[in-house]
Amino acid sequence: MAVQRIDTRALIEESPFGGYQFGVLLLCFLAMVIDGYDVQIIGVAAAGIRETLKLQPATLGYVITAGQVGVILGAVFLAPFADRIGRKTLMLASLLIFGVFSFFTAFATTVPMLIALRVLAGIGLGSIGPAALAFGAEYAPKRFKASIPSWIWAAVPAGGMIAGLSAVWLLPVWNWPALFIAAGVLPIIVAIPLGIFLPESLSFIGTHGNDQARMRRIAEKISPTLPEAAELYSSEEKLPGVPLKHLFREGRALGTVLLWLLFFLDYGILIFFLSWVPTLIKMATGSTTALGTSLALWNVGSIFCSFGIGWLVDRFGYYRILIPSFAIIAVAMWAIGATLNAPLWILLCAITVNGAIAGSSGAALMALAANSYPLSVRSTGVGAAYAFGGRTGAFVAPLFGGFMLQAGWSPSAMCYIAGTPLLLGSVILIWLRTQAHFRHGPDAALETAPVAVQPSA
Repeated sequence: MAVQRIDTRALIEESPFGGYQFGVLLLCFLAMVIDGYDVQIIGVAAAGIRETLKLQPATLGYVITAGQVGVILGAVFLAPFADRIGRKTLMLASLLIFGVFSFFTAFATTVPMLIALRVLAGIGLGSIGPAALAFGAEYAPKRFKASIPSWIWAAVPAGGMIAGLSAVWLLPVWNWPALFIAAGVLPIIVAIPLGIFLPESLSFIGTHGNDQARMRRIAEKISPTLPEAAELYSSEEKLPGVPLKHLFREGRALGTVLLWLLFFLDYGILIFFLSWVPTLIKMATGSTTALGTSLALWNVGSIFCSFGIGWLVDRFGYYRILIPSFAIIAVAMWAIGATLNAPLWILLCAITVNGAIAGSSGAALMALAANSYPLSVRSTGVGAAYAFGGRTGAFVAPLFGGFMLQAGWSPSAMCYIAGTPLLLGSVILIWLRTQAHFRHGPDAALETAPVAVQPSA
């Protein structure tokens, strides 16, 4: 009797997006909320830290960037282990690492202690995002290949909103240490449902032992009509050696570097805004209401457009959406600088547009990274773009802002300077579009679908 051999990747891509995949999406979303909480909590806590430890702006910039150093280290050295030990295992370990060191950050009494704890917490945080996004991309049906990673990325501004609400409730009573105690507790809460309900990657199981019983338990929840005698397998090749080197092989080298540059620009403007623009708004307007409202609207715009941009990319392709988006981010940043002393509603409109386009562009870039590398190095590919590109930009931007502020630059001038490099992003995207491995869906001239079933004797 012939045995049906079913490729797990094709099974997922050709199945409807059902409740099981939605559950995986939701769990990955929860993990990414932690990333968003941390990104914005340091900006919210910065004023209190500066006052408590009597810091100069440049020194505060070092404290803000300390977490970015840790994230870079985690994304480079820890995230690739997801391709070796499994995404679920690494996500749980990373959540615990981040939670423990974030909790102890609340009790830091010196700058060196604060910096060291932020670096250690960042190491755990640096591998959560790449694993969650790679997970989401793997469990996405073909028609939602861009949408699902973009939806997961929407958790970052959602986490930022939680950070803002935490600040409203906690800062007046317990000051900034309470924010980091919450940052220690939240990952533990998230880790519990992940540990209980999140499955392991089907393709990972297929290339690491090929446990048929375990694979079938997962596959039947995705496709209840799975033939009883089917043999599951993964068509993904397990690549030998150091995972990072495979990002520069098979014609991917130039595209990888260009992708990193795009992450640098987009994440740099995100962190510049979240780290310094609230301070600049308060300096220009003297209003704490404007500060809080600006952060809330930035996050709302980012959440809604992150959900929408995935659908647009799946329909029209990455490049027809992202090329104009980077130009719009630049213009929106200039508009913020130009309207700091204008009526508040005009300033808030510019901020909402900046959050909507910058945040959703980051979501689309994450989806592009998650879909441009083979499964066996997917976490490595996303992690490398996140670290060498995104988090390096996040490292540079707060330092640059601190130096400009200390040198006496006006808030408006700082916004003009910060927005200008985004125009380069549109040029880089035009170049990246020429790289075959980085064209997908409508961007690709020809797509070859995987064969779902192979008969064998």
